[in-house]
Amino acid sequence: MANPVSRLLRPGRGGLFWKLFLSLWLAMLLSFVVGVFYLHLAGYRDAMDNLDSVRTGVLLSTAEGLLKRSGTDAAVATIADWNADPAAPPVALLTDDGRRLVGSPAALTGYSRSVQADDGRRFTLVTALDSVWTLKPQPSILIPLVSGGLVALLFSSVLAWYLSRPLRTLSWALHAVSRGDFTTRVRHRMGGRRDEIAALGSDFDRMADRLQQLVEGRQRLLHDISHELRSPLTRMQAAIGLLRQNPGKTAAMVERIDREADRLDAMVGELLTLARLEVGSEVISRERVDLIELLAAIVDDAAFEAEACGRGVRLTADGPFVCTVAAEVLCRAFENIIRNAVKFTAEGTVVEVTAATGQGGLRVSVVDHGPGVPEDMLDKIFEPFLRLDATAPATAGFGLGLAIARRAVESHGGMVMATSAPQGGLAIEIGLPQDLLADAPTRAPLMQD
Repeated sequence: MANPVSRLLRPGRGGLFWKLFLSLWLAMLLSFVVGVFYLHLAGYRDAMDNLDSVRTGVLLSTAEGLLKRSGTDAAVATIADWNADPAAPPVALLTDDGRRLVGSPAALTGYSRSVQADDGRRFTLVTALDSVWTLKPQPSILIPLVSGGLVALLFSSVLAWYLSRPLRTLSWALHAVSRGDFTTRVRHRMGGRRDEIAALGSDFDRMADRLQQLVEGRQRLLHDISHELRSPLTRMQAAIGLLRQNPGKTAAMVERIDREADRLDAMVGELLTLARLEVGSEVISRERVDLIELLAAIVDDAAFEAEACGRGVRLTADGPFVCTVAAEVLCRAFENIIRNAVKFTAEGTVVEVTAATGQGGLRVSVVDHGPGVPEDMLDKIFEPFLRLDATAPATAGFGLGLAIARRAVESHGGMVMATSAPQGGLAIEIGLPQDLLADAPTRAPLMQD
């Protein structure tokens, strides 16, 4: 399974990578477009103003020349023709004492130029200030900068909210789990998003589910262990009390105490085996063995014991499967499963053990003809101390055999699952991977008796 953190950063279709990339790219693109549009518009206005200023400059120079060479009437006629054009900047001609000879009043507050005519009189040519480009300030660069900043701020705010909200939810959930609230779930709080953060939320929910199962399993295991240990201890105390009351029954009571002590020792041994398989804290040597031959030996022993109670065990195998495994551990797993099937199969029936090899590895099937297991309990039968028959005698076992079998097979990379047999009864499937056929290190993290 991919690491959730690496998946958070990995590009993927519709993923967070592309959302970040496209958001930042779009923000920069919009800022660029706004800036270019503004500069283009300002440049267009400047070009138009510059053209007007050139035309106005030509007119002023022409009027000045006419005043100096041709007199006032020629200059007045030329300016009047100029002002007749609505698109032309307005121009006015004033006498030395301020009297307007020709031109628009709008030009009276504009740019002025003093001219001396050929007869010695002085006149003033006036045009509008905003029609002369050289007198205008350059466009401010603040407008595109502010526009780009506002666009970036908008996208950054939306992006920050989009990312921080689910991350705050995850942070809250992690703190809740750290306080021991394993019922905390976050995926439903993230809505319909389907990016890497949503996947991280789903991974968190699966983690919380697993932690809740482990904690509840540990509490249940502690309860079951205390109950299982209390029963033989209670019988030992009762035997000691009877021995004190009636010393004449010493031999019988000592035998009873010895039997209960053996039972306690066997139970503690099973618990240690299960614990070591769970944590893999110790090592045991592996060896090259043929698992088909190992199965045949176990089936022979089980068939001999089953014959005494009117039952049978039969093995069907299609070839050898020589691999590098912890043979002692797998032998115990196969033995626990087959003996469990013999225990529950109906009298006069045969437990069918089938072993098939192929490219997928080794597949072993153990099918009995007993009462079977309810569908909702098929996976729970591998939990420690589980007994479906509450009336089973104390000598029927501790309820640890199938739990040990599953942990032993899983420690080799395999799997164990239970299903209902088509003809009634229980079918347990065991799968071991093909890579066990390769040479493996002589020591591996397993259990040591």
